[in-house]
This record gives sequence, C-alpha cells and structure tokens, in this order.
Amino acid sequence: MAICLNFYINATLFNEFVLVDLTGFKELIMTKTITNQRQPLAIFTKNSCCYLILLFWLTTTGCSSSAMQATEVNEKLHKNEQAVKGPYEIAAEQNVPSVVSYQAPEDPLRFINEPIFNFNDSVYHHVLSPLAIGYENLVPEPVDNSIGNFFYNLREPLYAVNHLLQGEISKSGKSLVRVVVNSTIGLLGLFDPADSLMALTRDKTTFGDTLATYGVGHGTYLVLPLLGPSDLRDTASLTFNYFAHPLNYINDDTVASQLLLTDGVQAQIPILARYPRVLSDVEDRYEFVRNLYLQNLLRDGQARRNEVFKTEKQKQSATPATVE
Repeated sequence: MAICLNFYINATLFNEFVLVDLTGFKELIMTKTITNQRQPLAIFTKNSCCYLILLFWLTTTGCSSSAMQATEVNEKLHKNEQAVKGPYEIAAEQNVPSVVSYQAPEDPLRFINEPIFNFNDSVYHHVLSPLAIGYENLVPEPVDNSIGNFFYNLREPLYAVNHLLQGEISKSGKSLVRVVVNSTIGLLGLFDPADSLMALTRDKTTFGDTLATYGVGHGTYLVLPLLGPSDLRDTASLTFNYFAHPLNYINDDTVASQLLLTDGVQAQIPILARYPRVLSDVEDRYEFVRNLYLQNLLRDGQARRNEVFKTEKQKQSATPATVE
C-alpha cells in the first residue's frame, strides 16, 4: 500500500507516472507532461500498477503465513505424539540406567530427626564402628559369609511371602526351594548350594517393596534411634519383619531375642565399618545422609516403574539365554 500511495503522489504532484516491468523487475522511469486529454489513461495505468503490486504482496504474504501455520501445526502434533509416552515408558524402552534428580527434599520432622541423627552419629563413631572394624579384622571371611548365609536363610521365608503378596509366584517358589535346599544340603543355611549348584540366586524383597507395589508412597523421612535413616513405609516394613520373623516362633524368648539382635547387627557390619571414612570430609552429615537415602528411594522406585513398563520382548532379552 505504501508503494501504491507513493506512485499516486508522484504522479499527482509532478505530473509523472511510473511503468513497472514485473517480469524483469526493471523500472522504466518516464517523465512526460500529461495533457488534459491523456490524464485518464495515466490514472488507469497508475491504478493498474497499484493493484498488481498489491495482489502480488497479498499472494506472497498469504503463502508464507500458511506455511508458517502448517509448520506450527506439525510441531504441535509432533510434541503431542511424544507426550503420549511417559518418562518411565521411554526409559524402559531405552533400557538404560537413568539419573535421578529432585528438588530440595521435604523434611518436616527435621527438628526431631537431627537430634536423633547426632546421637546415632556419636554412637556409630565411638562404639559401633570400632566394634565393626574389629569384627572384620578378627573374623575370617569364610566364617563371616557362613554367618550371613545362616541368617539370610532364616529371613528367606519372609521374602517368599512378600513375593507372593506382590503377585510374583515364580519368585516366591524359587525362594522356598532355596530355603529347602540350603536348610538341608547347606547345613541349616551355613552354605548356599542353591546358588552354587542350582543357579538359584538370591532375590531379596521386603514388606516395604510390597507396599510400594500397591502404590503406597515412602512417606515422611524419619531417623530411628540406632537404626538410622528410614521413612514411614520402611518403618512399617521393619515392624512386619520383626513380628513375622521365624525366630519369633522359637520357644525360648531369650535365645530368639539374642539371635534377632545378632542378625540385625551382623547385617549392618559392612556399613558401620565404613561409616567414619565415608563421612570424614562431609560438612553437613545430616543432610548428606538424608539426601543419599532419599535419592536411593527415588532410584529404586524409578527402577521398579521401568520394570513394570518393560515389554515382553525386553524382559525376554534381559533373561540370559540357555546354552544347549
């Protein structure tokens, strides 16, 4: 419109008109005095040029805007197509470990947790960690392995029950077979022939995993006296494991309590022995332990969801092929 208006003003004020060759993009400026007889022809020529240029401008602008709209529509469709698959489905398809990131964790019970943590930290450093280090230095590794096998064999019926509650019947049956084999051939669980002879590997699971299977969240972060970092779901799991433990069915309560205590301490010896070294250069020990615990929770939860969203083909490819 500005070009057409410019042509009109020039022709009116200076009695000039411009002929534009649209095919060759050449401008032929012809200055000529317009007489009164030929003035209508000049106006007609002038208006024709304006209409042609305006039509050309509208055509090119309309095509470019249509192309831009088509591009935007394609981008939206592409984004919507990707959004159909959630992050866990995509991670499961790629079948790669994923990095867990999260914002600052919520810790509404810090005013209770931190004093308990400081108490635990002092007991670990001055009492339990030195005992754990002395135990590792004095007890031979084969003896320590046999003690660990014995207590693991006592806990394995609990793992079988939790597998069953999670709907994993084959894993529950495998755990029961391990208990029978290790309790007989393995001399009350001191050895693990189910793994070494029958390739029945351990598959530990807890009541907390069972609750997570049914969508129960981990809840608020807690620090338990002497037991360390935990959460509401894990606390419920500890309660279930304590009352359902086979040692509680021993007639002698004193022996049962001593064995339960030994089981709990023996399982934590590797952690207690390394506790001072791991936290030696940490400025805020409470936040470090808390963040590490919560990150492990999120990682395990994401791995569980990735396993759920795996296709049957991916599950079969993850299973080692048998050699004929």
